[in-house]
Amino acid sequence: MPSTKQLHHWLAIGMTTGIVFVILAALVTSQSPFVTGFDHFISESIQANRTALKTHFFLVITSLGNPLPHIGFILLLVTWLVYRKYYRYLSFATLSILLGTLGNQGIKLLLTRSRPLHKLISIGGYSFPSGHSTASAVFFGTLIVISFFLIKNQTKRWLFDSIATLLALLIGISRIYLNVHYPTDVLGGFLLGITIVSLSAYLILPTRKEP
Repeated sequence: MPSTKQLHHWLAIGMTTGIVFVILAALVTSQSPFVTGFDHFISESIQANRTALKTHFFLVITSLGNPLPHIGFILLLVTWLVYRKYYRYLSFATLSILLGTLGNQGIKLLLTRSRPLHKLISIGGYSFPSGHSTASAVFFGTLIVISFFLIKNQTKRWLFDSIATLLALLIGISRIYLNVHYPTDVLGGFLLGITIVSLSAYLILPTRKEP
């Protein structure tokens, strides 16, 4: 079971990222000059010197967050948790993924921010927050929280968490490189995902015991 200190840590992270997300959403909605400048600077930096090799790399990376592969990863996680009878972690993962999916779509429909022009791939829908970024933050964030309990070796856990974090970041960067999202969309997706995972951990993990 997580300690009281760990629970408060998750609560603090969730509250902090949640507040920052709300502030960012307000700035995006008001079309703040800060948002415009930030998006332009980051997009220009990431999209500079595009090459066929880099484009292929980011197309592969972004495909990891597409609906079918993402659902496949979720089913693998769920199957493993059920097989190992980790029902507390299954409840946590289910809540996080459900809130991430519904929350992202609801906020998109509420804010209706248009996507950038000149996208490298064809895609519809609204832009803020990035669905790929939210989903990757939720999925990999869930894995990181579960690893806190199941991977006892600190070196192995650090390596696992580093790879999970890197994959989530690369998926977010791929959305900017392909110009299907503004940087603030990706940042918003990460903030939303971290908020959901942290608060779900705070709410669910201390209320269940493994069989």
